[in-house]
This record gives sequence, structure tokens and C-alpha cells, in this order.
Amino acid sequence: MKLKSFSAAVSLQLLLNSFILSQTLPDTTDEQPIQYRRGIALQEGYISYDEYYSGKDMLEEKRRLFPIESTGVWTELNPKVPRVDYLGIHFINKDTGWAVGGLGALIKTTNGGSSWTVSQTNTTTLLLKIHSYNGQLVICTGYDGLILRSSDGGETFEQVISGVGTGIDLWGVQMINDTLGWVCGLNQTLLKTTDAGLSWQQVLTGENQHYWALEFLNEQYGMIACGGGIILKTTDGGNSWYQRLTGDNRPLYTIDLIDSLHIAAAGEYGNEMQYEGGKNVYSSDGGESWILNPDIPTYDDANWIEYVDIDTGYSINLYYGIYKTTNRGESWIGVGGGGKWHIEMVGYETGYSGGEGLNIYKRTNGLENWGKIFLNHNWSDVFFTNELKGYIASTDIGVKLYKTEDGGNTYQIIENSPSRISDILFLDSLTGFLGSNTIYKTTDGGVSWYSTNGATGARKIFFINETTGWAIHGRTIYKTTDGGENWFVQITQPSDSYTSIYFTDSLNGWATSRYVWQTTDGGENWIERTDIPIDFSTDIYFPNLNTGWIARYSSVNPSLFKSTNSGLNWEPVYEVSGVLKIHLFPNPTHWLVNAVYFSVPKVYITGDSGNTWLDISDDVPSGFNNFNSVTDNLGFAIGNKGLILRYDDTTFVPVELTSFYSETNNDIVLLRWSTSTETNNSGFEVLRTTDNQNWKSLGFIDGNGTTTLSHHYQFTDQVELPGIYYYKLKQIDYSGDFQYSNIIEVSVNSPSSFELSQNFPNPFNPVTNISIKVPIQSEVKIILYDITGQEIKTITNQKYEAGFHSVVINADDLSSGVYLYRMTTQSGYTAIKKLTIIK
Repeated sequence: MKLKSFSAAVSLQLLLNSFILSQTLPDTTDEQPIQYRRGIALQEGYISYDEYYSGKDMLEEKRRLFPIESTGVWTELNPKVPRVDYLGIHFINKDTGWAVGGLGALIKTTNGGSSWTVSQTNTTTLLLKIHSYNGQLVICTGYDGLILRSSDGGETFEQVISGVGTGIDLWGVQMINDTLGWVCGLNQTLLKTTDAGLSWQQVLTGENQHYWALEFLNEQYGMIACGGGIILKTTDGGNSWYQRLTGDNRPLYTIDLIDSLHIAAAGEYGNEMQYEGGKNVYSSDGGESWILNPDIPTYDDANWIEYVDIDTGYSINLYYGIYKTTNRGESWIGVGGGGKWHIEMVGYETGYSGGEGLNIYKRTNGLENWGKIFLNHNWSDVFFTNELKGYIASTDIGVKLYKTEDGGNTYQIIENSPSRISDILFLDSLTGFLGSNTIYKTTDGGVSWYSTNGATGARKIFFINETTGWAIHGRTIYKTTDGGENWFVQITQPSDSYTSIYFTDSLNGWATSRYVWQTTDGGENWIERTDIPIDFSTDIYFPNLNTGWIARYSSVNPSLFKSTNSGLNWEPVYEVSGVLKIHLFPNPTHWLVNAVYFSVPKVYITGDSGNTWLDISDDVPSGFNNFNSVTDNLGFAIGNKGLILRYDDTTFVPVELTSFYSETNNDIVLLRWSTSTETNNSGFEVLRTTDNQNWKSLGFIDGNGTTTLSHHYQFTDQVELPGIYYYKLKQIDYSGDFQYSNIIEVSVNSPSSFELSQNFPNPFNPVTNISIKVPIQSEVKIILYDITGQEIKTITNQKYEAGFHSVVINADDLSSGVYLYRMTTQSGYTAIKKLTIIK
């Protein structure tokens, strides 16, 4: 066998190291933009929408990227909308609007973007634009001639026939009134509806170009932005069209009719050196002549333009965010924000922009304060110190640490934290560490952070106790013996980068890189275990000195290995494939592993120390990057494009009833019970019997689904007769499965004396109730009198058993006023109360 040259060997090693890193860390660079069939000359690295999803099951992709309210025990906490690119947005006022994008995603807000609902479109086709005239009728367009129509405010959509066939993408849509609307697209496609979008007819203009956008001021007056730098104009409702050139032949992608005279349009960047950015033209004479202004300085296409008056306008661009002009496009300044594809201004006060990577921005109060509506960073790590308090981080440029104190539902930025964080570790509720460009520490529960000494960064931090810990960064292993205040280098290897580190105790530890590394003296000496036939390792776990596991990425070969003799021999675990990382619960028998098998994300779980595995991939949305468990039954996962998940493990989370007891007050039995954990708990049916055999259902109390928080419940039962009563709870799952609680016995004593209660309600109309107590079996009479003492009618006159009874008064036949009611018994008891009828 011939030896490779040194340079070839180094190149191969660097390639392999790069491969390991790419599989075990989230991508910190921006994804290459999708072309979406827009440009003619593509920049290097662009891919098309079809290429991006080539070979993938589109329905499966949609399932994984759309929000999952609850899949088994996984609940999506963020972003709760499909994690796709949004190319089109439209708002009918500052609060109500829609956004549309990849895989047929269509979302709606009615509160200015604070919350969104996902509309059903029943398609995986890319949606491009959406528009509504009155907020009730909504038309959406997309790839391959797709037109969707909604008549219920965009809640539900149905597909209507466009008649243009596949390959014709529809880039423009506008409803001018309740019935009249227009759609435009590729290859001189222009469609018109006069029946509220139920049918569409093709309109010919004679201009053979792509029609990228259109806008009408009214039923007669409209324009189309075309390829070749052409504007088409109509003044007779589209019966006739004529063209105007706009300075050069670069395509125009967007047009805004500010009024009948003032029109702005923008478009392609171009490929020649004289172009600085998106084409930018303006007309002051109704589109008859055009001024070719200096390019919008974005160094790429201008995808949308919109003016708030004849001087002031905004542009959204493929890169570089939002630009603003106050002089009709003669000059532009960047005002922040982003979105890349669409911008919509709702008057002077509010604006929205949308685009790639789940980026939707909002402008408020007339200020250039464009901020993201969705928390959509590519998360790198997560750590919770209890069920409510946790932290998430990203290696994205400029992204700092986020904190939640409500179980992951809302997050706040910790401003004094570093950015580009790879690892989070807390030793207790106060002391924690961050791995970034150095190692940062907090001693006040993450309120403030300061840099420690000695380390140039950290990919993973591990502590065996409160004073001793290790960290890996690139080719270096660091150690601290003073609680992380100071770090010193233990080893720097010449070529490989470390991927993980784990210590069983203060002396015995393991690290992974191309090979597995071992120490038996606390890291003073590290041995490269080249004898272990597992290279390109990504994670390692040794719960004790003898037993350990190594993960190494491979879609073809075994990817998880187990040793039971301190690493001398390793056996492959064939039940799992493509393992990248091991995620531990407090219980050492309980883990998750995330994997990639032939580009398909996978997640497996074990509850018996890896002896058996369950594939739960179908329950987990794609983008899973990291996981942290709080207890054996609760964990949180993070991923790309803002994905945050809560995981409640049904294997370890039964419905645990911690108490069930009663309190009595005369005829009232108050049942109280508490749970410490619940899994898929629909609720509790309350059952009662007097003979321990024939049970009667009294009512149902809703449960709390799946939770590891304590919850308290109560139920009130009113009985009539004294005696012994038995109660139990029937806990019912959403699946219909059920189990019973223990039975509790309640003794209700007889009343010690006669008693007439005040009626309730009072005043009343037309029915009220009177409660009475009867200590022994007795004849009881209750008579109703008017205020003068004249007898009106007998309410009751019968024998009652000892106990608690209720008597009903119906006043349908009585007029408003004050009345008296009197109770007498055969034993001589007499009592009088007053009641009021109001009609």
C-alpha cells in the first residue's frame, strides 16, 4: 500500500475534522438563499426552490416544519408557526394581516403580529403573494399557477383553477373591490376575475415579458412591472395596455402607484460593475416618463418598494435589510430590519417586512425601530435550572443569551451576556458558565456575566463538582480547580478538534475527536486510544468506570458503541443509526440521542441504559440541535429557525395523585386532591356510592394534559341524607384509558336541630331554593304570605326524613314584591324569613 503525501494527508484530515464539526454543531453561517425562479443570472451558491427540496417528501417536510401543538409528549413552545421563508405579506390595517411562503404556509394575525394562527391550504406548493380588499375575501398566489381563495377572512382556503398550467409562477395579486381582481406572473401571464376569484380569465397585453408585480388605483387605472425594464399601463380597466421604458432593460420586480401621477418601481441588481444595487425609477407624470435614479445601494435585487407619500418610501432587498428615501428615490439610507422579499407600510406609523428564514419585522409608532416579530435564531444550546427557569443560546452573529422564567413560553435578552454562545452549563441555580470567545461565569443566576481567565473559548464545559471542571475548545482541553475562575491548558493536539468530554469522577475522564482520548489522573496525562476502532467520534458517556458509550456519525456503519470493560472492547449498537449526540436525564438509565440517517433527522430514546431503543423521530419536528432535561420526565429541546420544544416523558411521568381527602360542613362534602405530575390527562370523573358497589357519576373536572408541575383540584357535593358516603376519582387519558384512585369514606351526620335557611337567590325571578334541616323524621309545612300576612299558598306540607333538604319556590304566578315564608313542624318548631320577587 502506498503512503499518501503529507499535504494530501493533511488535506484529508482537515476535511474529516470539518465534517465532524459540521455534524455536531449547528451551522453558524447564513444558508445560501433560494433563487425562487426570480433572477436570470444567478450568483454563485444560489439554489432553486425545487433543488432545495429535491428528493424530499414534501408532505413530510411540511409536517416537520409546521408547528406541532403536541406530538405525543413533544410540545412546540416557539415559534408556533411554520419555520419556512415568507415571500409575501399583506395587512388590511395595522393589526390584521397574512404572510405566505414555503410548503404552502399561510399564517394570519389579528393583533399586529403578537400571535398568529396557521391557515389550512392543503398544498405544499410555494406561496408567493396574498391580498384582500375588505379583509373577508382573500386571494393567494404561488408557484405553478396556484390560486387559493378564502371567503372567511383567510381562515380556510380552497384552490381555484387558474388555467395557466405548471411552470407559470404567479408573482402579483390585487383585489380592487369585492368582485374585481388581477393576478400576474411569468411568461406574460395576466389574469382577471369579476366574480370574486371564483374564475379567472387570461388577458393579453401584447408584451412578451415576465410580469412581476401589478397595482391598480381603481377599476380603470393600473400598471404592471415587467422584465426588460418595461412598465405596462392601462386607463380603461385592462382593455388596452401600452408600454413605457424605464432607463435600462433590467427587470422591474415591484411597483407602487402612490397616486395617479407619482409612481415608483424597483428591480434587479444586474451583473455589470456600474451597478451598485437594485434598480430604482420614479415617475411624476403618471408613468409617461421615468427618472432612472441611482441604484438602491444594496448590492443586490430590490424585491419590493412602497411609499407612504410622494417623497418618502421604503425598499426591501435580498441582503442589507430595509432602505428609506425622503427625496423620491434620489438617495437612500439603511434603517435596519430585514426580511428580503416584501415590505408593507400601513400608513406612517406601522410597517411590516418578510422574507427568508422566518424573518418578519415590524415598525411601530412612526419610528425606524424595525424589530423581529418571531424569535427565530438558530439555537445552539439550552439549559434549565428548574421547570420554569431556563436559558437558550445561539452561535449566530450578535445573538446574546436569552432567559425564560415561565417554562419556555416567553424569553428576554440578557444584555450583558456575550454573543455567539456554544455551550451553557449551570452547577446550581446561581452558578453558571457560557462557552463563547472565552468562558464566562455568573454567580447571580444569570443576571450578570464576567469573563474568566485562561481559556480562549469553549465548545463544551463539564464540571465533576463545584470546583473542578474541564472544557474543550478546538484542539485544546482546559481544566479549572477553582470553580471556573481560572483555566489552564492540559493538552493541545496538533491537528484534531475535540468534540466532547466526560468525566466519571475526578480522575477518570474521556474526550472525543478523530480518536478517543482517556485520562486516569484528572487530565494530567491524556492517552490517545488509537486502539479503539471508532474514529471521527462526536460524543462520549461513561456513567461508571466500566460501562461507556461512544457516538460517531455514520449513515452507513454503526454509529453507537458500548463498552463494559473500561473501554478495552466495544460492541456496536445496531438499533440506532447516524447518532450525533447523547443527551442525559438525571436518571442514568434514561437518555435521548439525536441522529441523522441519510439526511433524515432521527431521535431515539432509551429507558434501560441503552439495552433497548425506541425511535420517536416521527414525533419530533426537524431542526433538533440540543436537549437539556430538568427531571427524569421533563426536558427542553432547541433547534434551527427558533425551534423550542418541551418534552414530557410518558414513560417516567404517570398521573401521580399526591393527596385525596374530604371536608364536610353540614350537607356539603368538599373533595380535594393534588397531583405532582400528569401525562395526557384529560381529567377526573368524580364518583360516589353509599354501598361501595353502585357508583354514580357526579361530574367531571378537567385535567392539565401533560405537566410536571403540581396542580390542585376540588369538587363540591351536596347530599340530602345523613350517612356514610364513598368517593373515588376516575382519571381519564385523552386516549380514553383510565385508572381509579383510592376510595375515601365520608360520614355526614344528622342535623342537631330544625333550621330554616334564607332562600337563595334573593331577590329572584322566577325560581329560588329554600334549604331546611330536619334532625328527626317529621311533618314539615312551609306557607308563603304577602307582606300583610295574608296566606298566598302552601309551598310544602309533607313528611321529611332526618337530613338536609331543599324546597323550590316558583313565582311564575306571583307579582313583584316582598313576601314572607313560615316553617312549622309537628314538634312545635316555627321560623319566618322574608323573600323578594323582582320581575
